Amino acid sequence: MSTRAQAEEFLLRVEKHIKNKSSPKLIKELLAALNLHMLVTTNKEYNDFILKASTEELDLSKLLNYLKVNILNNQPLCTLLAFIQENDLVSDSELKEMADTLQLQINLLCVFEAITITMANGNEFAQDVYDHLNQRRSSFFPGNPVADFFFGVPYNTTLFERLKLISIRPGMLNILFHKKMGEQVETVTDANSFITNKHLSGWNADIVPVELDAPSKGTTQAMGVNILEASWEDSTGHAKDTGGTDNAKAGIGLIMLMEEKRYGSHYKLVSQLLPQGTSVNETSAYELLPDLKINSAKKKIGLLNIDSQWRDLYNSWNLLFVISNIDSVFMPIKLVLPSVFFAESPCYKELRLLSLFLFANLLINEDTRNNPFFAKKYSIKNTTTILKKWGEINKEYAQDELHKLNGAPAVEIETVYKQIFGNYPSLNFMRQLISFSQSPNDYHFTKAHTSQQKNPASPLFFTTVSSTTNNAFPMQSSDFYAPSL
Repeated sequence: MSTRAQAEEFLLRVEKHIKNKSSPKLIKELLAALNLHMLVTTNKEYNDFILKASTEELDLSKLLNYLKVNILNNQPLCTLLAFIQENDLVSDSELKEMADTLQLQINLLCVFEAITITMANGNEFAQDVYDHLNQRRSSFFPGNPVADFFFGVPYNTTLFERLKLISIRPGMLNILFHKKMGEQVETVTDANSFITNKHLSGWNADIVPVELDAPSKGTTQAMGVNILEASWEDSTGHAKDTGGTDNAKAGIGLIMLMEEKRYGSHYKLVSQLLPQGTSVNETSAYELLPDLKINSAKKKIGLLNIDSQWRDLYNSWNLLFVISNIDSVFMPIKLVLPSVFFAESPCYKELRLLSLFLFANLLINEDTRNNPFFAKKYSIKNTTTILKKWGEINKEYAQDELHKLNGAPAVEIETVYKQIFGNYPSLNFMRQLISFSQSPNDYHFTKAHTSQQKNPASPLFFTTVSSTTNNAFPMQSSDFYAPSL
């Protein structure tokens, strides 16, 4: 039996324990649990949809079938599911035990696909969501990143989570600025007015006017920082012995692929942001959620020219990171939303950020991990075996993609990983951050190590890091924030 056939067989077993209809009762409960019932917006598309979803069952067959097909199209995830099925690592009794949690996640999927795709396509809805999330926070100065770091989150928020929340806000603010400007030519005066009106300071005030179709670089360096941050957490945290170390190596592979392929970025006007292969009909109804209408007015978005293989690896890598380090019920939904999981590759960065900003703020502000409504109500005996294999699959997929690069040497992730983190991963990680901050436009995390593999340095206290100076394009501030939570 082929890998895909085995994976599909496992998903067919899962399907026996779920319903393809939404639950109005469950949707009202989850909206209340997340305080999203208090969201104030004039967006007709969202208001009409959420009213119907709260009062009537919706057929989610198209949404779930699309997700199933594209999980199978994601090679690392397909390989993982085939491994689970072949080795009988999840029993039917365990799937039955998971049924209630799966049904909650299906209803979360319905609500958050509607929210995220409306944020992406609406004119003002993203701003409405941003304002709502701000009101749910305790910070009196939400435009100040320092005040946000210390006072904008509950006192027990971890360092990693504090850093992540303040690092994703500037990117979200840039999205809001470009949405506000629409098709208009952007000027410094417009940016300054936006900064003043929102009382922004520090890196939150890095609002940069953009020119359509003008190439820009710097995104790969910024994404590299955030991937490296998660890889450090994977390799030093509690998940390091359950797939975390291999997943950290897959993260290094993601950075290596970015730096080898030199993905470029630019801004463009588009009418619709939809998952790959989907459409709206003549009444503007969204194919995957026919009760939701899509606004087709032109909007300005930042495109990052990644390929689908990199997107699929990122999804699998980040999904394992989130499940192992943060939460296995609520947060994974941010990645499997069709609008994110199978976004058109160049649009992935922007949709990914919209979803992350929404979920990360809800996770912290609404304390979902301590809410019984979102509690994990099942256990899988072979969880450790599955997580370890998942990390191994991600690492091997990253290595295979590196080997496919035309004219590139067979760069080994293991060696580069050791050269970057060395024997003192936390200190070497801090050194990488300091070096990056000194030259963010030109910094490379893996180039020096990939070019020196024939004579690798010993990974002692610190290791060699690279900073090149051949970048002819300035970094856009909106490119700087490419989170990996």
